[in-house]
Amino acid sequence: MLESEFSSEFSSKFSSKFSSKFSSKFSSKLGEGRRFMTKREARNQATGDGSRRRHALAVGIGFVGAVFVWVVSPYQNTLLGDMELGDSYMSIYAMFVVLLLVLAVNPALRLLRAGLALDHKQLGVILGMMLIAAVVPRYGCLAPMMTGIPSVAVEVREKAWLADAYAKMNLPSGLFPDKLGYGVETPAIDYLLTELPPGMSIPWQAWLPPLLHWGTLLLFIWLMMIGLGYIVFPQWRQNERLAFPLLTVFQEVTRDPAEGRRLPPLFRQRVFWITAGVVFVLHFLQGASAYNPERVPAIPLQWNLSGLFTEDPWRHFPRYIYESRLYFAFVGIAFFMPNRISFSIWFFAVAYAVYQMVCAMYFPGSVNVYASVNDHRMGAMCMLAVFIVWLGRAHWAHVFRCLVRRARRDEDVRDRTAAFLFLTGCAGIWGWLVWAGMQPHWAFTLLLFGFVVALVITRIVAETGVPFVRSYCDHFTLLALAPTHLISTASIFLSCAGGLFFSIASRVCPTTMAVHAQGLQEDAPPSRQRSFAVVLIVTLLAGLVIGGAARLHMLYRHSTSLDDQAEALTDWSNVLTRRSSAAIQEKMAGQLTRPTYGRVGHTLFGAGLAGGLQWACLAMPRWPLHPVGILMAYISYGRRTWSSVFLGWVIKLLLVRYGGSRLYHAARPVFLGLILGEVFATVFWGIAPVALLLLGHPYKIVHVLPF
Repeated sequence: MLESEFSSEFSSKFSSKFSSKFSSKFSSKLGEGRRFMTKREARNQATGDGSRRRHALAVGIGFVGAVFVWVVSPYQNTLLGDMELGDSYMSIYAMFVVLLLVLAVNPALRLLRAGLALDHKQLGVILGMMLIAAVVPRYGCLAPMMTGIPSVAVEVREKAWLADAYAKMNLPSGLFPDKLGYGVETPAIDYLLTELPPGMSIPWQAWLPPLLHWGTLLLFIWLMMIGLGYIVFPQWRQNERLAFPLLTVFQEVTRDPAEGRRLPPLFRQRVFWITAGVVFVLHFLQGASAYNPERVPAIPLQWNLSGLFTEDPWRHFPRYIYESRLYFAFVGIAFFMPNRISFSIWFFAVAYAVYQMVCAMYFPGSVNVYASVNDHRMGAMCMLAVFIVWLGRAHWAHVFRCLVRRARRDEDVRDRTAAFLFLTGCAGIWGWLVWAGMQPHWAFTLLLFGFVVALVITRIVAETGVPFVRSYCDHFTLLALAPTHLISTASIFLSCAGGLFFSIASRVCPTTMAVHAQGLQEDAPPSRQRSFAVVLIVTLLAGLVIGGAARLHMLYRHSTSLDDQAEALTDWSNVLTRRSSAAIQEKMAGQLTRPTYGRVGHTLFGAGLAGGLQWACLAMPRWPLHPVGILMAYISYGRRTWSSVFLGWVIKLLLVRYGGSRLYHAARPVFLGLILGEVFATVFWGIAPVALLLLGHPYKIVHVLPF
């Protein structure tokens, strides 16, 4: 009994003391833990704030770089001569600024303090903004808008029948800087096409209505195209695993250096600099020889084997088969393409050369080879668009479901934004065209055509990495197949005008630029990717104003270029009128001109061939031909670069066969050196004319890349 009472008393005292002591220690530790968590949260908050500040800094630098593109491009690309430094998916302006930051600015900042240097995320923001900025200055927007569309007023002024046709269209008056009418004065256009007399000011006010009207259409086009880019990129990158060769180049350039290093890994490899140096020297000798052919020897990079093709049937081969030039950048890009893609590019170039030879030899005059091949591309483009959407149908359905259901992930919010941008742009394009006078059903087909062009061109660049490509198909080709009485003259004009912003502008398609800009941000949080889409749209709108002012200033103050060519700066003045005016005249006569061959049959052939090849690619992994070869064949860039792609394909094939994956990875810096070596050479020969002009010396235009 005593023992039990003692035991009970002892245990109660021990437990109470132990409990109070343990609870006091635990509460003190818990307080320390809370203080520790508070410090950690504060540190995380500070890091987040720092990340936002660095992102804002990158956006600011990217905008400054975009202004550089908008202001410099019209003077360097047009006034100095036809350089075309920014009109590609590997914009030389963007590459120049980023390489300057990576090779000069960042190493200097790391000498001062390592944390000051720009990391790969910031460089990706800057490069992405400058890529989207390249859309505005020329092909993608301002060249057709500033000279192509306004030139209609000049032709209407001189032709009474055309003035009567435009009066019946009842187009919005704000589409042109001058009034439309027979014999009506058009001072804003006249001085743009010639030169503003000394002492007169630029008529800025006359351009405000066209800026507002066409700018609204461009805003809707950009919303649709950027939304499209944000829809397709996750599907192509994560689900279909496309190659994205150009994105590979961009990422290697902007990669963060190793700890304690000042340069990214690529720029610390000797083999890269040797290769890039050799390419640069070859192009330097080419350019120097153009200035002084007697003293500077040039190692030839082009060949002409026409002497071997003088007899039947070989003399009927197109010129690009026996006369071409080596482009090192395309050799390097071919190395990063899948073998099926690079093989298809050069195979179809040769196949269509044989097609031309056979038509010229056995069916002379019965087939328009160029037009029929263009119809093949039209059919192939439509069929490929169907396959692209079909392959990503689950992703497309998910994206549009995000509009009507609650977001479960951050990615769903990003996809909802992409769907909203895309659908808003589509609705706006259709509504604007109908408001301007286009028949609703033709407005829908033009919208669909623009969607197909943006989708397919972006797919081509994603699969091949070629920086120079555009669609040579246009909406009016399809519209002209319809019965004439179903087409209004306003629909004809707006179809031709819309083609400027879809077909010609596909040289620098906003969807393609947005896809690669998003690729440079693929490791960023979805919320930041979503906000970056808004940054891209704002950049385009700012470029419309700033770049438009720079181009107008250049056109009004100068009538010819400064080089020996003395070419007119308004070479876009008839890009719309030569097509639309002839079609309007035919419409008034009661019949549009029909092709003398089976256009529908050729279009269906291209669609069937592309569909069969795409099915074979999906069904048989080792199938060698891809429909992208049809889309690249016979266009100007395909004709000039197919031999370089062939060389890159052969080299890669031999390296992989005899060296395996180890040699393939070891050779990557060499082929990146081929690409960036031509970028360095292009930058040099872009700066040289400016320097010579400032020093009062004559200059020449040296083309390094195809233009």
